[in-house]
Amino acid sequence: MQNHGSQMSFLDVSPKEKKIHWLSHTAIEGINRCPRCFWLAQIKKIRQPEGIQSRLASRFDIVLKQYFNAYRKKGEVPPLVAGKLEGTLQDPFKEKYFHKINEKYGFWGKLDECLVRDGEFIPVDFKTSSSDPRGKEVLDAYQHQIDAYAFLIQADGKTVAGYGYLIFFYPDLSEEVHNGFPMITEIKKVEAHPENVLKRIEKAIDCLEHKMPDSSPDCVFCNWFNTVKKFY
Repeated sequence: MQNHGSQMSFLDVSPKEKKIHWLSHTAIEGINRCPRCFWLAQIKKIRQPEGIQSRLASRFDIVLKQYFNAYRKKGEVPPLVAGKLEGTLQDPFKEKYFHKINEKYGFWGKLDECLVRDGEFIPVDFKTSSSDPRGKEVLDAYQHQIDAYAFLIQADGKTVAGYGYLIFFYPDLSEEVHNGFPMITEIKKVEAHPENVLKRIEKAIDCLEHKMPDSSPDCVFCNWFNTVKKFY
C-alpha cells in the first residue's frame, strides 16, 4: 500500500511537547456521537460523566498483552490464535505512535498488538465482548480504529499490509466453570483504509477551531441537561 499524500506534515515528536493538542481515535470518534460534547471535552475539559463502569475489559487487556508478550519472547504466535493469524509478532513491539499534524495538533494511538508479514505491518486490537461476536458485522468505530492504526504505522515510515485483525474474546457457558472459564475466540480480518483517517482528523480540528457547535439531536447527555435546566 502506498503512503498517503497530504499537505500536513507528519513528524515524530515527543508526547511531552505541551503546545501540541493530542487527538486519538477514541477522541475523534466522539464527534460522531455529539459535536458539542466532543468540543467541551477537548476545549473546556468538561467530559461526559462515566457513571459506574466495569474495569473488567481493562483487566482482560492486561492479561492478554502479558500472554502475547510471553510468546513474543519465544518467537511464536500464542496457541490461542496460532494458525488463525498471518505473520509473526512484531519484535520489539512498538505500542505507541505520536505524529504531529501541524504546529497545534497531533494524532496518537496505542496498539494492543502488531504482526509483521513479508515486511508489512498488521495492526491488531483486542475486544472483550459481552455478547457472542460470531456472525456479527464490524462496528464502524472498530473499522475506524483499524484505519487509524494503519494510518499511524504508515506515517511512521512502515509499510502496512492493507488490513488488520480484531480479536474478540467472549466467555462461553459451562457447567464446569471450576475447571476454568471457556473462552470463544473470534477473529475478524478487517480491511484497513488509512487514506480515510486524515479527513476525520481534519473534521475534528475544524470543530475545535470554531465556537462551540450544536449538540447532536440524540445525545442523551445534552438532552438531559436541556430538560433539567428548565427547573433552575
